Amino acid sequence: MRLEELEREEESQLSDETSTNVVSVPEPQGFVVRHKWQKHLLTYLMVFGPGLIVMVADNDGGAVSTYMQAGGQYGLHLLWTLVVLLPICYFVQEMVARLGIATGKGHAAMIYERFGKWWGRFSLFDLLLVNFLTLVTEFAGISLALSAMGVSPRIAVPVSALGLTLLVITGSYLRWERAVIALCLLDLVWFVLAFLVHPSWATVARNTLVPTMPLGGVTSSLVFLVIAVVGTTIAPWQLFFQQSCVAEKRLRFADLKWARLDTLIGSLITVTVAGAMMLVGNYGFQHGIVFQDPAQFAGAIMPMLGHFVRNSILLLMVNAAVLEQQPSRWPARGLTAR
Repeated sequence: MRLEELEREEESQLSDETSTNVVSVPEPQGFVVRHKWQKHLLTYLMVFGPGLIVMVADNDGGAVSTYMQAGGQYGLHLLWTLVVLLPICYFVQEMVARLGIATGKGHAAMIYERFGKWWGRFSLFDLLLVNFLTLVTEFAGISLALSAMGVSPRIAVPVSALGLTLLVITGSYLRWERAVIALCLLDLVWFVLAFLVHPSWATVARNTLVPTMPLGGVTSSLVFLVIAVVGTTIAPWQLFFQQSCVAEKRLRFADLKWARLDTLIGSLITVTVAGAMMLVGNYGFQHGIVFQDPAQFAGAIMPMLGHFVRNSILLLMVNAAVLEQQPSRWPARGLTAR
């Protein structure tokens, strides 16, 4: 009997020690996805980013000037060119999205592997040279816009350069992506400005769907402006940037349809925003306002449209310049991702 009592005491002690040493496992955080549409939405939000950024950022300071000059010189006659450029923008960027998913590597890394070191270095040298020249023009745009608002270029340019550099070199890619997406959404203000200038929407629809020529027909200045519109809509850095971002996010073939949707939405936004810029520039064409740059145009229309329109155009110029500089710098960190 004594032995049985001792065994019971040992078992009770062991059970007490086990109960005190049990580690409570925390319950998982989050929520349960019960519907198929919720799963699709969350997947899209995970993939969302590169396609929108690469397309919207292409509407840089030079693009703002080009599109507004197109509206200021020829009214709404060149709106149809944007419709022609839409499928070109989409299919070019969709191609590099597929390459990034299939290889998990950046555009430059693929050039190195497929064509060798010479062509790889040549492509990178060209990219860096063009990006450097682009940065110069974007800082010129920032200086021009902020000067019109009373900020000295000696302050505007160094502060902008420091802020842009810190945004790129600090933090993770995802944090940088969220910040840049917020800047992209600011471009929606162009639609507000387009409504405030009260264009003839019937004329807008007609010139968008039916190619028309301005008075005077085809001239050298018209051809030059059309070339400028095409050149400012498609740029080499876009190929490097989107493929690098796709590789950085480690997207899979299951994500391809969402990457395509992201690229399509970005293409639609950049083309429609470009059209809104032409509508704003068309206000100068209708009222006989001759301007050399958007900052001069913003000052000229202030007595008629007020401070909000003037300041919005100037700040959107700065935003466009900042957006362009972000993708131009980021690929250097992700050209050979994964």
